[in-house]
Amino acid sequence: MTTSTQSFRTIAPPVSQMTAFALPPVRRRLLPSGIEMVIYDKCDAPVCYLTCCTPRGNLELPSQAYGALIGILRREGTASWSGEEINSILDFNGALVKSVTNDHSSCVSLRVLNSNLKATLPLIREMITSPSFNETPLTARREALARNLEVSANDVDFLAGCASDKLIKGPFHPGAKVDTPDEVRAITSSDLLQTFHCINHPELSRLFIAGNITPQVEDLIAETFSTLPETNRPYTPRIIPYTPAPALSVEKIVKPDALQSSVMITIPTGIQRSHPDYIGLHIAVSALGGYFGSRLMLNIRERLGLTYGISASLLGSPEGSFIEICADTDCDSVEQLRQEVNAELRRMATNPPEGEELNRLKQTLISGQAAVLDSPFSIIDQHVTSMVASIPEGYFENKLKAIATLTPDALAQTARKYMRPEEIRTAIAGR
Repeated sequence: MTTSTQSFRTIAPPVSQMTAFALPPVRRRLLPSGIEMVIYDKCDAPVCYLTCCTPRGNLELPSQAYGALIGILRREGTASWSGEEINSILDFNGALVKSVTNDHSSCVSLRVLNSNLKATLPLIREMITSPSFNETPLTARREALARNLEVSANDVDFLAGCASDKLIKGPFHPGAKVDTPDEVRAITSSDLLQTFHCINHPELSRLFIAGNITPQVEDLIAETFSTLPETNRPYTPRIIPYTPAPALSVEKIVKPDALQSSVMITIPTGIQRSHPDYIGLHIAVSALGGYFGSRLMLNIRERLGLTYGISASLLGSPEGSFIEICADTDCDSVEQLRQEVNAELRRMATNPPEGEELNRLKQTLISGQAAVLDSPFSIIDQHVTSMVASIPEGYFENKLKAIATLTPDALAQTARKYMRPEEIRTAIAGR
């Protein structure tokens, strides 16, 4: 019996700095219908991933329940196929379909082998342009949504989130509206159909395509979407700026039987994604609570044990942007958690990350950017996100440059300008 020497297994590999990288280019093709195709075809596997994004979303609808039901019911029947026929065709061809309604857009995506694309594309086209919203599937889906809302009425995270939306967006903002179960149950098939016809603009859609996009596959998709029903309606996005509550406002929802409390702290920034400071603020918020080694996690979770997890995010939209800090904690620890969050906000302005902490932050952010390049699907998803979230052109490259040149002084200056404890609004749900 021979013994092999594998000393390399006892020696850790060297840690290397990530080298420069860029978002790969895509091709664009304009169809006679007015739809633009955005194509990334650097893939060997014979698969196609197609996402159609159409303007108009939850904030243009009567309520978010309409968006949820429209998204669910697209595959429950169209002008030419019943729900049973649609699901049978998709299953037979091994196709995966997903429908999502965002704030200002709706997206329908298809993943399928190239060989089965011809059999499934007509379904996707009708799901986008002419869903039927039949009463039978609507009854089941509507009741499920209503019951989920009834269950959520006892969820402290849901309650704190609803209260926080009102504090940061304004009590009457469409993005802060919460449907009641009775309101959901009152939605009819004719309501959905009428609303859909009012807001549907397929000619303004954009097709994002990734995979092994051969000329035959590209032409098949182009032919399918080269003609679309004419709407002849003007399109105007419904952009309503946020109107935050006064600084230091606190909204508390009391749940006597709650085992823990949910705390949501928000800070309005007054800037949009296109603002020159937005990327720097995104980086500073990441240092505060955007990854496992962030300051909030190391202090409030690791050192004090007040929560299993705490996070900070910068949420941007055409309506505005705000910093959101979320955590669940023991009901008796709410005030201590709030004080520690305030202390960390102040510390970002006076004692910003430097040395090893700054290097760890940079490497975390760069690896997150690099994850976008993992696959052709994730690359095209970046372009979808750019449309859905109104991300300006060049954002990916500008963020990489900002990370590479990041300094403690830049972080401190950003924190002093936008991450001020005196500007927070707080929502608490629990006992």
